[in-house]
Amino acid sequence: MRRGIATILTLGLLSGFLLAIILGLMIALGTVSLGVAVLAVVLINALVLFVGPWFNDLLYRWLYGLEWISLDELRERSPASAAAIGDVTEEYGYETPKLGYIDDRNPNAFTYGSGRYNARIVLTEGCFEFLDDEETASVVAHELGHITSRDFIIMTVAHTIVQLLYLIAVHAWRYGAAGGSSKSRAASALYVVGALAYLFWFVGEYAVLYLSRVREYAADRFGAEYTHPDALSGALVKIAYGIVMSEDNPELSKATRNIGIMNVRASKNDGMMYHNAQESGDPDLLLRSFLFDLKNPWAKLLELTSTHPLTGKRVRTLSEMEGASRFDFDDILRRFPVDRGRMYRGFARDVAVLSLPTLVAVGYPLGYIAFAIAGGSFSVSLLVGGWLVAVGGAIIFRTRYKFPGGDPEETTVLELLADPYASPVRGRRARLSGELIGRGQAGYRFSPDLMFKDETGLMYLKYESWLPFLGNLLFSVRNVPELIGERVDIEGWYLRGRSPWAGMRRLHAADDTIKSYINYSGLIGGGLLVAVGLGIVVLFYPI
Repeated sequence: MRRGIATILTLGLLSGFLLAIILGLMIALGTVSLGVAVLAVVLINALVLFVGPWFNDLLYRWLYGLEWISLDELRERSPASAAAIGDVTEEYGYETPKLGYIDDRNPNAFTYGSGRYNARIVLTEGCFEFLDDEETASVVAHELGHITSRDFIIMTVAHTIVQLLYLIAVHAWRYGAAGGSSKSRAASALYVVGALAYLFWFVGEYAVLYLSRVREYAADRFGAEYTHPDALSGALVKIAYGIVMSEDNPELSKATRNIGIMNVRASKNDGMMYHNAQESGDPDLLLRSFLFDLKNPWAKLLELTSTHPLTGKRVRTLSEMEGASRFDFDDILRRFPVDRGRMYRGFARDVAVLSLPTLVAVGYPLGYIAFAIAGGSFSVSLLVGGWLVAVGGAIIFRTRYKFPGGDPEETTVLELLADPYASPVRGRRARLSGELIGRGQAGYRFSPDLMFKDETGLMYLKYESWLPFLGNLLFSVRNVPELIGERVDIEGWYLRGRSPWAGMRRLHAADDTIKSYINYSGLIGGGLLVAVGLGIVVLFYPI
């Protein structure tokens, strides 16, 4: 029901936006001169919808070694998956989708096609390695939910409408500018139409992402109904775990993040917390980490730009279905209450500091010009130089806020990852003791980032050389191989955005101390602006 209502409302909203803009153009111009362009966009999107699957076949075969398998071959690896395919296709009356296999240990599953008649479902080796039979079947059933609901067509229509809005906006502004003063009324009308089209296009982009997330929820429910909600909940966190632990390059998971079972970029924390829960034997760890997804306003903001809901929200929705018993969110919320006042006060401070350079960049010249108009003295050098100093100072302040000073707190990976108040803007000073067990991006030898492990779990560490790119490259080739397996102490800052990470300040190994300059780019960039601004004022301001 929720999927249907959201689909109707979203497509209706986008269609209404489109109709309003077309009518506006007809009123302003008397005729719609964009017919050919609109037709071209529609035809191109239709071509992508109907020809795209064959192109994707070639692409995945060439880049990732895609192989086609039969239903019987799938049944040998996962009998429950074959049974789910048989149940769904028999009930809804369409042929078994074309089944693909990619030999990649990163667990992933995705579907593509034009409709039910030519849909493909692709599974990687990681699904069979990290998931049990019923969990694999729940993932397959999730993809069948997309096929059965004809999501390919619905999302293509939504994207086409957004593209047309952008096209109309561009043409409206162009014709408005060409109208000149002799057609001032028509030009003004076109500018209004163009502005509305840009606004509707901007809103439409987020509406499409919302529609995508809603349809992911619907596919989750579909998959859970044909298998079991606990199986799909377990599959989601195990897939995240498999992506973290696999030594294969995660490029396939990244390339298919919009059509895969989950967004790989947002899954790292879930995978690490699942590993930590398994190691400690405490399932509460995973649920505590989900508190960030459920309660933190940063999580809600970050989700707006994602095609997939946050894993914690998906698991909670599945846990509310009949028969689900694996995760008890009500219990974890009772035992680990969240101070919403503290959380939102911190969020408000973060937003204010994050936007400070922009506010200063806009506010300083406006304020200075207003001061001059009110009777104060005016100087171009003070306007330009003072603006650079103000913006540079704001950038330095924001950087110091993100990477605060002071003594680091002795803590553990568990305490950091389970912190629901974590932020991508305000770092938490921390000191960790443990072992470096590998590169941050497993299998990628040029990754300067590291995977750290203490007695409570795993954490990504980010390194930044004083010499960007080249210094990082040298560190990854020269230092990282020697550090892997070493006991180390880490000083730095813990932050959490789409995924959690710790930015290193110092790495203390047995025989060496390595400095990281993760916080220097903002300080240096802001400092340069301040220096240039002061130079302009000193050299050109009239004494």
